[in-house]
Amino acid sequence: MTSSIECKNFLRSLQLLNLLIKIGVQNLILCPGSRSAPLATAAGELNKLGLVNIFNSIDERSAGFHSLGISTASGNLSLVITTSGTAVSNLLPAAVEADRSCKGIIFLTADRPLRLKDCGANQTVNQEDFLSSVCRRVLSTNLDGLHETQENEILDLVRITEKQISTFPGPIHLNIPIDKPLDISLLNKKNVLEVFERIYLKKKYVFQKVDIKSDKKKFLEISKSLNLDESGIILVGPYQGSINDLPSFNNSLGQLQEITGWPVFADPVSGVYSDLRGLVVNWELVLRKNKNLINCYQLLRLGPMSSSNDLEKFLMNFQGVQILIKEKNKRKLDPIKKSFEYDFGLSNFTSLLKEELSINEKNKKSLTPLALDLIEKGNQVKEILKENITYENQITEYQLANLVPKLWPANNPIMLSASSPIRDWLTFSENGTLTRNCFSFRGASGIDGTLSLALGISRIKNPLLLVTGDLAFLHDINGWLIENSIDMNLTILLINNNGGNIFNRIYKKNFKEDELKKLFLMPKEINWPKLAEGYQVNFRSVANFKKLREAFDWSISIEKSVIIKVDIDPQNEICEKNSLLEKIIGS
Repeated sequence: MTSSIECKNFLRSLQLLNLLIKIGVQNLILCPGSRSAPLATAAGELNKLGLVNIFNSIDERSAGFHSLGISTASGNLSLVITTSGTAVSNLLPAAVEADRSCKGIIFLTADRPLRLKDCGANQTVNQEDFLSSVCRRVLSTNLDGLHETQENEILDLVRITEKQISTFPGPIHLNIPIDKPLDISLLNKKNVLEVFERIYLKKKYVFQKVDIKSDKKKFLEISKSLNLDESGIILVGPYQGSINDLPSFNNSLGQLQEITGWPVFADPVSGVYSDLRGLVVNWELVLRKNKNLINCYQLLRLGPMSSSNDLEKFLMNFQGVQILIKEKNKRKLDPIKKSFEYDFGLSNFTSLLKEELSINEKNKKSLTPLALDLIEKGNQVKEILKENITYENQITEYQLANLVPKLWPANNPIMLSASSPIRDWLTFSENGTLTRNCFSFRGASGIDGTLSLALGISRIKNPLLLVTGDLAFLHDINGWLIENSIDMNLTILLINNNGGNIFNRIYKKNFKEDELKKLFLMPKEINWPKLAEGYQVNFRSVANFKKLREAFDWSISIEKSVIIKVDIDPQNEICEKNSLLEKIIGS
């Protein structure tokens, strides 16, 4: 019964997916295709058994980002299944972001068997190479076809995948050659399912998770450069660990702050808890104003650098010790090349530090004079912002960054798209993102996949607010074609600034208006209500903060995808922001 190719294709597909479920896959995004039919059929049967959730997407590029959003918000592996050919190439943008942000995701792609390679066979390409530059591993079943693959070979492939994800999370490409026939008769399917459920479904498999041991020698080498009796600063960049490890990360950060008494600069997407002692509000503006007055000679940097030019300049000019602690990221993370890098995570570093110093829970240093001074300077900036940013003001992007964290419920998550929003929130949000999960994909920092990512996050954590510019939103409009996307509890705050407003800030002085539009801004004339109607998405346009508050309440109440558009005058934005910055920093 199971000797025919169609039966073996189906059985091996069931076994492969079942093993991937056992190592943590809970959600699966399925893209259309014929070569992937055995995998799709198997996924459908495992879904019926309640073992995995399935969502479909006709666009592989959107599917990749949607799966990445799910992985990020859940902390678990997610899976994308595609057919062969150019379908695989569409996964590259999501694979790049998953690689750079260290998020576990599996791309399972169907392929032609070896006999059809390099001979002009239809839809047969070198797809095994498409993702190799960014994936942690590229693995394959038997090149002659899935039906020629043995059970132990599938088990070995999954064990390699699990080990890789445990040590250095990122994208994995499993390329699966499948020979015809791709379909299976109802009778054969029934018979194979009976065999699978009787022999394989509840079979116990051993997966040995790798225990990542810290390098004490490396720690001792680095820690010698620290002097905890002197001032320092803790800089927390975008969090790249698993969301499941975030409580442990924050616990270790709290212990580290108590050991040192140092001030903390936290990125909006650092994952830092808002009740952490030593947090400096508006730290970027404090740094911009006081960079020459900050006297300390040691920095602890956690994770990659924030997207702050002021911080980068500060670090470039800093003459003291810089120690960079990373979370399961083996690559170099210091573009200015001035730090000692520690690969084994903050929890390991803090544990070893306490052990080395014989510190117990009763040891808690007072805030250093530098911390008290920076906290006071941050509060002074906060008062200026409070005086100048009110709910009666005309809506601008920087005011949205300041007020939206106060309007959107404190425990509800937020996602910030790349480009303008993440930079404005870094400067003006006053740590308002630290009361909740805040997401932004800073690995490759592209605008790819903005909508699909947000929809993926909202499947796990909602109601979610996505803050995005118009071009980033339009760039991924196919996200609406993901299954039941309009039923997600997602509110989209669409900042309509008629193009890439960040380029206005950078290049406006040196280009004529028509050149600036054609070369950089690329404004699009969009009938936004009609666009929303075409995708059956709820839509509102608001002109002031009072209406925005009402729109947020409305969007949360209906528990569906909603677009709330605010129109921004870029020229007014630049003038108002410059005027405010002059009040804070001086001319």
